Amino acid sequence: MEQIDFVQRVDAYTRAAASEPAVFRRHVFGMLLLAGLWIWGGLLLGLVLLAWSVLSLVYLGFHGLQIFGLFAGLALLLSVLRLTRSDWVAPEGIAVPAAECPRLFEALERVRQKVRGPRISQLVITEDYGLRIAQQMRLGGLLPARYHLLLGLPLAMAIDRPRLVALIAQEYSHLRRRQGWLQAAVYRARRRLQGLHERLADARQMTHLGWANERFMRWYLPRWWAASFVLARQDEAVADRMAARWVSKPLMGEALSEVAVRGRWFREQFWTMHWLRARELASPIGPFSLMAGVMNHSMDVNWVYQGWKQEYHAPASYQDTPPSLRERLRGLDVPPGLTPMSSSNCLAWLGKRSERWIELLDQRWCVRHGHDWVAYRQILSASAARVAALMPREPYLDADQLVELGWQLQSTAVQHQDAPLPIYQRALELEPGNARALAACASLHMGMDWEAQLQYLAQAFAQLPAMGAAWCRLASGVLDVLEDEDFDEASVRQLRSDWRAREALARTQLQALRDERLVQGSLLGARACTALAHPLWASELAALQLHLQHCPRLRRAWLLARPLRSLPGAYALVLVLDRPGVHYQDNKRLELQWRGYLERELLLCKLMPLWIVHVEELGPTALRQLAAMPWGLVYDRTEQPGGARSSGTAPLTG
Repeated sequence: MEQIDFVQRVDAYTRAAASEPAVFRRHVFGMLLLAGLWIWGGLLLGLVLLAWSVLSLVYLGFHGLQIFGLFAGLALLLSVLRLTRSDWVAPEGIAVPAAECPRLFEALERVRQKVRGPRISQLVITEDYGLRIAQQMRLGGLLPARYHLLLGLPLAMAIDRPRLVALIAQEYSHLRRRQGWLQAAVYRARRRLQGLHERLADARQMTHLGWANERFMRWYLPRWWAASFVLARQDEAVADRMAARWVSKPLMGEALSEVAVRGRWFREQFWTMHWLRARELASPIGPFSLMAGVMNHSMDVNWVYQGWKQEYHAPASYQDTPPSLRERLRGLDVPPGLTPMSSSNCLAWLGKRSERWIELLDQRWCVRHGHDWVAYRQILSASAARVAALMPREPYLDADQLVELGWQLQSTAVQHQDAPLPIYQRALELEPGNARALAACASLHMGMDWEAQLQYLAQAFAQLPAMGAAWCRLASGVLDVLEDEDFDEASVRQLRSDWRAREALARTQLQALRDERLVQGSLLGARACTALAHPLWASELAALQLHLQHCPRLRRAWLLARPLRSLPGAYALVLVLDRPGVHYQDNKRLELQWRGYLERELLLCKLMPLWIVHVEELGPTALRQLAAMPWGLVYDRTEQPGGARSSGTAPLTG
């Protein structure tokens, strides 16, 4: 619900910024002033109440109002101080002193002098594929801020030095002290207020701010977050152009393109290859020791070209402020096209002890992901056994068994991503209305015939309306590629018109779903949830329970389906987790991790939207309501020593 509200506000502010940019900038500036007046006004009012209480006690003697003024002033001061407290957390990684990598710091100094920005006080090597500068506020801004350069080791292994310098210049441009001060200030303010925005979603944290501050922030922060998102995205484009003036437009365009392509390869190819090593290795092995050689020498040329097309035509994400690659290249006036990838990397810039940094990050990764490695090894073993059992009987399998065979081949990367397509197609021939087979066919897009893919997407849109937005996104990417490759313009124009109509319907459906959730409130109710319309396979339930078994501090879990009144015949998939005493942010991190697991390993997640919630978010009667749904319980640590229910008795399998 919060994501839908955010997207709608961002779209509205984007239209306002395009039609009346000056008015929009004044609106954002007014919101900044309003926050400042609220905070400083609260501090002044608290100090005035305290001063009045003390002075009246000294000059007028004691009376009851002084107690009210004293406690009200203290409460107001504490509330404002909690509101403005720093959420700074030291970045995870390895802090490298300047003496270890002098050449990198020399390059940083040259960039700083061009931008006229602040100095970088610390370099931190992280595990992420990315580069950013983190600003650490000290004493609420009374002391000068410190700036930390967070350099992802995978990025340093992926690109050469000129392109890394281009990215550093782009990131440094957000700290400029010249033109575009409002966009730069908003960009930095978003980073500083990120913790407060995350606290907004946690009712337990917000109640600590006091009644007035809580009400104000619940009204203010969603609007500020959406408006500042639009201005921060504009600042990304300004930073691209400023960096291009210092390193040249072609180099900036090449850096943006290569980082996007290698990032997709890193997510889709490298991690798949690395996790598949769990088949042979019982103990986890760190990924970074072999990453450099794989990054520079193991990228298939055809995949790189297809990956670049997908990145170029992909729409901008609502999760982060950078615009789409196509918008960034157009803003730089750089013609689209795939340039050669880097043949070297920047490891030498990390100093003579770079091998030591790699070894340390490998050790940390193994400690953190040891349980996941064991679980995935068991999943791969079970999947291989299931494939071995189904493959000899392939000509005699029914539609559901064929889809399961294809999905096991696809999800564990035993074969190429598109290899199961004939298996899915045969399942559709046996059972044309099979929802699982249709969703699997519609989701395949690499190297597939575009006419067949659009046909599958249209069928999936009609048969699986709850996932309409996902099908529209996939179809939009196919049509973008067709336009880029000079297909018949009239036919592409007609297809685009048809899918725009479907996209408008999908937006209407999302709005109806949002209204339904607002009216009904809690996800759970007397008759809100039911058993799964599409039962889990035994192999899916086993994989789910393996992940649940390795989830820290998890007591119970339920997997339910909720019929959607706004979409008759459609359902939402609800995973309810019972993890008592876990911090809100830890739960959110777990949700992101689990969403990746489930969307990769459960084909059911392509048939209906996935909602992951925690019992504490559902109200005081949630446990009693869930106890009346024993058919949805998929994990109970208190029931068996092993922690998981027997899959043979679980009603979720089919």
